Amino acid sequence: MKRFGLKHTTFALLFASLGWCAQASAADSDVNFTGPLLTPSPNVPPQGTWMIEPYLMYYKSADAYDDQGNSQPKTNSVRQWQTLVPIFYSVTDRFMLTASVGAAHSMSGGMHTDGWGATDTTIGGQYQLLAHNEDRTSPALAVRYTHRFPTGAYDELNENPLNATGNGAHVDTFSLLAQQYAWLPNGRPLRFRASISYSLPPSRVDVKGTSAYGTPQDFRGGIRLGNSFGISTAVEYSINSKWALALDLAYNRTSASQLNGVRGEGENTSAFSRRDPLQNVYSLAPAVEYNFNDRFGLIAGVQFSFAGRNNDAFMTPMAAFNMVF
Repeated sequence: MKRFGLKHTTFALLFASLGWCAQASAADSDVNFTGPLLTPSPNVPPQGTWMIEPYLMYYKSADAYDDQGNSQPKTNSVRQWQTLVPIFYSVTDRFMLTASVGAAHSMSGGMHTDGWGATDTTIGGQYQLLAHNEDRTSPALAVRYTHRFPTGAYDELNENPLNATGNGAHVDTFSLLAQQYAWLPNGRPLRFRASISYSLPPSRVDVKGTSAYGTPQDFRGGIRLGNSFGISTAVEYSINSKWALALDLAYNRTSASQLNGVRGEGENTSAFSRRDPLQNVYSLAPAVEYNFNDRFGLIAGVQFSFAGRNNDAFMTPMAAFNMVF
């Protein structure tokens, strides 16, 4: 049975999560970046700075990668609108707090979500280990920790699995972030980013009824999710003080999970179990940035998968507006 959670977040979202958290970091008038769509920045702005970057995304998936990596059509395509709002506050010049909230609305096979539902919420912190020097020829490096809280619905969905907007798990994620500039002969910069993230396997998630895990309405049991790993790299090119181009390359992997429980009542009770194999997916995310100045910027592009195993094949147009206060 199809799971209706956001498998690819990942996506970013993945990362996560996503993650998925661009930040403006250029301060001079001739070079401004909003940041790529997926790969987060290691920079921490000056103490007291707020950054907010609302995203609007439209996820589409009509195919899925099988265990051999071949793309196969689904019985029903899945579409989802999602908003995501990352928020950052610099406590000091090297440490900032992070948070992310969101909502989603899904459609598939003639069904749709009962309105918009809150997705899972993340809260964490980032510490900058190294900062760029004045001419930005040295790298920047940071570590980040986030905890994802299960604020999205995931079980007891009243026979509508599309109402799942979370996975019910508390997830701890650790990330290492890096950034470097390279100055071209024409005087314009390329900005490179990289991110590596690892999420610990969460504790057992209790599951009841119709859920994000494809369980029937009379199910009672739980699931043990595996760990997850993500890596992304990005490059941006500053055309002029207003316009920039960006490209992300991302890989996400989630280990196998084990679902165990029973279905039915009384004498009709029977065991119900399933093991979901390891999932992975590769994706690209080209984008165009328009920077009004060094505090406000707009980015629009599309994330799309090009390979994977046991995962959705997807395309996600998205746009975000970055604000620094």
